[in-house]
Amino acid sequence: MSVTRRLFLGGFTAGAVTVAAGGDAVAAETAEAAGEPTTFDGPVVAQRFVADTTTNGAFLKTTSTTEHALTVYQAGKSGSSVALNIISDNPDDSAVYIKGHERAQRGTVKITHVGAPDGSDAGASALSIDLTVAGTAAQGIHLVAGNGPTKGNLICLRNNGRDDFVVKGSGRVGIGMDIGAGPWSQLHVVQRPGTDSALMVEGLVRIVDAAAAPTGVDSRGGGVLYAQNGELWWRGPDGDPSRIAPA
Repeated sequence: MSVTRRLFLGGFTAGAVTVAAGGDAVAAETAEAAGEPTTFDGPVVAQRFVADTTTNGAFLKTTSTTEHALTVYQAGKSGSSVALNIISDNPDDSAVYIKGHERAQRGTVKITHVGAPDGSDAGASALSIDLTVAGTAAQGIHLVAGNGPTKGNLICLRNNGRDDFVVKGSGRVGIGMDIGAGPWSQLHVVQRPGTDSALMVEGLVRIVDAAAAPTGVDSRGGGVLYAQNGELWWRGPDGDPSRIAPA
């Protein structure tokens, strides 16, 4: 008889267990084994499993190309219970490790928020981060390419048919860019139709002296505004600098 499911009960307490062996359901009053693992043919159904152990509490693996290794389903539609609650008391390591080998258009972690078409989910979010405890110095989001810089985007917020905010692997930042476009400067802001301006600042704007006066002619037109020795200068497309204000 081939074994299709294996239940290791040395560290488990199982309540109201039903074992389907060879197609016949068998009720198990006691499902604990001291020593060798207890092996059953067929699926095991239980109202609840509890593992309180000093070793690995569970190991789930599948080689299926169509089935998930584990599905956790919260079918309740009200209250404050969640589908999966993970708690770690270890301050020296992460609470969750996730590793993926994606190549297609998939993230290592895929989050799908099923929205409400009437907009009644305005207080919801696909990802919510809460840094609790007053005085904490924890970072909200920390991204690092530990083995060398990435050639892809560090951050990309894509909406309205454009890259509303993108941080390239080069470190350049674009706002309102066409999808996939590269910023021309360290910060590149594109004014879109229907907006009053590309940039508005409520308060002071400080321009630090340039390390060197700009040279060359930019084929894209426009000019460069810069400070030199405390003076404000403008260099137009013809390449000639003009002083706007003295120091």
